[in-house]
Amino acid sequence: MGTWKVDTNRKPGILWLELEGVVTLAEMASFVAAHNAAIDRFAGKDYKVFCDVRKLSPLTAECADLFEKAKNYSNAHRNFRGSAVWVSSAVVSMQHRRTSVSGGVMNTELISNDEQALWKHLNQVYRDIPPGQPDKRR
Repeated sequence: MGTWKVDTNRKPGILWLELEGVVTLAEMASFVAAHNAAIDRFAGKDYKVFCDVRKLSPLTAECADLFEKAKNYSNAHRNFRGSAVWVSSAVVSMQHRRTSVSGGVMNTELISNDEQALWKHLNQVYRDIPPGQPDKRR
C-alpha cells in the first residue's frame, strides 16, 4: 500500500507532490484527481512542480499511465512553468523520465537525486508559451 500527498501551501507557487511505497491503481487515481484539482486551484497563477518520489516503488503499467495523464494535465495549462523530480531509485527515475517525455513536461523538468540542483532548476526554469498558442485545457 502506498501513500501520496498533494500540497499547494508548503511553498508559494509550488505544487508539492510526494508519493511513497507501492501505489495501487485506486491510490494513483485518487492522487491524479487531487493533483488536477490542485492545479485548478491555482486559477491561472503561475506554478511549478516539486515531486518527491525517493521512497516510491516502481509503478505498474496502469499506474504509470495515470501518472502520465497527470503530467499531460499540467502540461496543458499555460501557467505551468516547470518541474523538478527528486529520485533515489534508477528504475523509478527511468520510469519517471519516460512518462515525463510522453506527458509533455520533459523539456522543462529536471530529474535528480540532488535536492539543491532541483531547487536551482526550479528557480531558473520558466516555461513560456508563445503568444497566440492555444491553451489546451479541456
